[in-house]
Amino acid sequence: MSRRLRLQDFRDLDLMLTVADQFDQAGPLSTADLAGALGMEEDIRSVAVRMAWMRRFGVFDQDAKTRLWKLSSGGARVVEARKIAAAASTLDEIPDAALVEVMANVTARYRLGDPMTAVLLRREFQFGTQPGSRNGR
Repeated sequence: MSRRLRLQDFRDLDLMLTVADQFDQAGPLSTADLAGALGMEEDIRSVAVRMAWMRRFGVFDQDAKTRLWKLSSGGARVVEARKIAAAASTLDEIPDAALVEVMANVTARYRLGDPMTAVLLRREFQFGTQPGSRNGR
């Protein structure tokens, strides 16, 4: 049975972490290798389409000759920052009502910050608030 690699099913960050993990093990990845790592060997085209889409907004790079994928420098920054954020529990300690101020800060960064990060923020919000998503962290 074929699955599609939709935002509803796979967060951008999940894909980025998979590529980072596989890259650490074996270097740049082919689309087929990434499809295998995701358990989607039967739907390589879906993986290629999603990776190409994420390349457009600066998350991944693909070598024109070898067609192998790796994180862009911006994508690598997000993965590294995620590791740092995972160690910090301060957001979990903020009362729900105070999260409005946190969201104000996030939206200011969305408007004024790095365009790639803004796209990832928007898509993470879309993933997390979409009915039917797996809403995993």
